[in-house]
Amino acid sequence: MSENFKKDQHVVYGKMGVCRVVDRQRLAFGGEKEEYYILAPARDPRSSVYVPCGNETLMARLRPLLTKEEIDEILSCVAQVDVPWTEDRGERATQFRAIISGGDRRQILRLVRCLYEKKQEKLAAGKKLSAADEAFLQECIRLIEEEFVLALGIPAKQVDDYIRERIGE
Repeated sequence: MSENFKKDQHVVYGKMGVCRVVDRQRLAFGGEKEEYYILAPARDPRSSVYVPCGNETLMARLRPLLTKEEIDEILSCVAQVDVPWTEDRGERATQFRAIISGGDRRQILRLVRCLYEKKQEKLAAGKKLSAADEAFLQECIRLIEEEFVLALGIPAKQVDDYIRERIGE
């Protein structure tokens, strides 16, 4: 699947999250010239990410922003499938990293729900979520928030309410 992204279009690139397409140029990085998308991450617009157009694996991580309709469809089925909680911290971290780097918003939202439920369970028992699990939760929230703000045209502080309203919590 070869997308043709336009200059100044907002896209999502894997764990980088929302980026703006700065340009598409033929560049040489230590070899022959190749076409690259040049992206500016929303969270650090002064930095640049170079995505080689001929690399299918990297291009598969680059996609357009979701539409409102796609977001609503995703939210309607998020509560139907759980991300299982793995007690082994190492296995859990590997599983969570794979979900986040995969970029599938359904899985990331399910992971947010899983981590949020575990956090509530721990709080009720007078405990805290581990620092690693809390970091995964915050990373997921950042990825979702960045995209939803642009796609839905709402302020970041309204994203949580929008999600809760759609998944019936």
